[in-house]
Amino acid sequence: MVETSISKSSGSATIILRPNNSSSWQFNLKIVASLAIIMFCISTYFAFQGLWLIFPFSVLFVGILFVCLYLRLRANINTEVITFNETTVIIERGDFHAEHTWKYHRLWSKIFVKKPKIHGHPKQIFIRSHGKEMELGSFLNKKDKEILIKDLKNIIYA
Repeated sequence: MVETSISKSSGSATIILRPNNSSSWQFNLKIVASLAIIMFCISTYFAFQGLWLIFPFSVLFVGILFVCLYLRLRANINTEVITFNETTVIIERGDFHAEHTWKYHRLWSKIFVKKPKIHGHPKQIFIRSHGKEMELGSFLNKKDKEILIKDLKNIIYA
């Protein structure tokens, strides 16, 4: 997801990049809970039939599913904030707050787009200054990268 805010008076702009989150944590918990109830009912039936060994494996299955969903949603918290001031370009990355910050001089920095090597993959957007290069929005999908490229053009050439 790309959110852009441009201040015409000061010449500054901010772009916030977030991965596309298809479902919320509450929705995923409902899915895991419904699967757990179904698995519990089936396991209980088989346990009464004398096949009690199915019960621990169903609990293990639900636990692994919960951990996988948690790790996937945790990875989707990443946020990138690109701030353009009159003299600097500041890039901040992190989960809940800015864990890493890079500052580039606006006049010396160059933003360029690399075409994908494999057909169908999204383009790569880089910022380069003084021999340092960094990819912007590496977690974005193809549509969001096109929006980011358009917004960067509007900010740079405005």
